[in-house]
Amino acid sequence: MENKADVTVILTVWKRNHLKEQIEALLAQTSPPAHIWVIQCMQHVSIKEVLREYPQVKFFQSDEDLKYFSRFSIGIHVRSEFTWVLDDDIIPASGWIDKCISTCRRYNAIVSSNGRIIPRDDFHPEKVKGADYTQRYFIGDSTSRDSVNLCDRDSRIDFPCSSYFFKTEWLKYFWGIWPLTLETAEDIHFAATCQILGGISVMVPRQLSESDSGNVKPAYSLDEHASWKRWGFSETRAEVIRCFITEKGWKPLLW
Repeated sequence: MENKADVTVILTVWKRNHLKEQIEALLAQTSPPAHIWVIQCMQHVSIKEVLREYPQVKFFQSDEDLKYFSRFSIGIHVRSEFTWVLDDDIIPASGWIDKCISTCRRYNAIVSSNGRIIPRDDFHPEKVKGADYTQRYFIGDSTSRDSVNLCDRDSRIDFPCSSYFFKTEWLKYFWGIWPLTLETAEDIHFAATCQILGGISVMVPRQLSESDSGNVKPAYSLDEHASWKRWGFSETRAEVIRCFITEKGWKPLLW
């Protein structure tokens, strides 16, 4: 009998259509997840044929655009030990779930294949400033369009990007502080609330090659649907960072 991990994966579908590739990557894991849930807000792309091919996948559809926070709302109903929320542009290597479980347990941390460190006194950490900025503060990111997520050692960061593996029970921290906005910054909100209320950190595990990378298709995030390309993206997220640090007691690593 297949040895499945006690993990529920939550995928989303908006205007990208990498669902089949994501499901195949999940089923090819050395420890496949026990459950795969798909949330589709609106119907910009058709996924009916894909869902027919994988009847074990549970499907949730909304005619409202519930955006990024909906994944953490539906996560409240998860009954597995771990939950893994993936953006629609993430394709993991086959051993990623095993690596996430071991990293999560070892460090008592949210696990992501890449993330950010916030420079001291900088409320816009995703605006690049200087030649070595991304190397110092963008941890695990691919360095070119055709590379993968890599990180030379287990690294603690301030907030994760695009992929969130965690103990399901930590969602009580996520909703323990109400979001400043439901438009963006769910990644910052998750990291900050877990640190403030639960003492939970965020880790990017060691990734040395495509075979152990948490995302082997970073180029998918460079298309026209990328949220970081939208007007006002950095400004709204800066407000969230400022609120957590100045009003809620969040302490980023360098602050």
